[in-house]
Amino acid sequence: MNSLEPRPTGRPALVAWLLPFLCVSAAMIAHWVLTVPPGPLPPPVVKEAPPKPSPTPAAGDDDDDKDKDGFEPFTSPRADGLLAQLHGAYDAVAFKAEPTFDAWSVAHRPLITQVITATRLQTFKGVVPSPSVSTSNVECHTVRCRFTLSSSKQEDLQMLLDALAGLQLDGAPLWHTWKPDDIAEEPAKRATAKPRMKAQVLVSFARDLPKIDQIALKSGAPLKPATITPVKVPGPPSGAPTRSPSTANPLGPGGATTGPRPSTAQPSSTAQPSSTAQPSTVPGSTPGSKPPAHTP
Repeated sequence: MNSLEPRPTGRPALVAWLLPFLCVSAAMIAHWVLTVPPGPLPPPVVKEAPPKPSPTPAAGDDDDDKDKDGFEPFTSPRADGLLAQLHGAYDAVAFKAEPTFDAWSVAHRPLITQVITATRLQTFKGVVPSPSVSTSNVECHTVRCRFTLSSSKQEDLQMLLDALAGLQLDGAPLWHTWKPDDIAEEPAKRATAKPRMKAQVLVSFARDLPKIDQIALKSGAPLKPATITPVKVPGPPSGAPTRSPSTANPLGPGGATTGPRPSTAQPSSTAQPSSTAQPSTVPGSTPGSKPPAHTP
């Protein structure tokens, strides 16, 4: 429409304004008639709440849950051929890159601690005071284990390392791999703490599940004695008096008296005066007869 032409007024103008609203209303009514079924509407669908996430386990429970997983305990050694293949596959690999066989790890971690403790007791036997060498950070994966030894004296730590390196199992070396790091000073946890020396050792057994009583030091001394000598308890000295069993306890079983009963006679201080005491015997009378009556 030309801008110069006059705008419509009156009824045409009203129709022009209402026509869009009428078209929209007609479209909505047509949509309602065609799509909405007759009758009552179905009930609304109730949406179920999403499941709550399980609580995250604590950081310190990972190791405990790992030991409780469903795996069979490691009770029989692996064949020599399989061990040779495992050594060839992992000896040149970093220890952290070696996968963890949980059953083997659970069985050999306490074994490492037992071997170190028994070797320390035999190495420092008779030394007073006994040197303090502690074991920490024991880890075992599939065929290798790693642990840390620390002590306040470097010579004590070196002596224990030498004793561990020479352990024998049935006449052969106990370890297939023995790789100790250089002894270094352990970082102090407190400013006033005394310096300690430490060494980290990477080992692998020549056989799985070695028995402690079959391991010996390099000198041939058994790592764990097979028998323990009983300690004799010192008895009483030969000159000490001993009580007879019959007089040791005057009351026998059930409270019966087995020894001599104590006397029940009254002491002399409580006896009657001599002026009123009756004589026991009278001259010329027989024992037990009454004394003759006194006549004035």
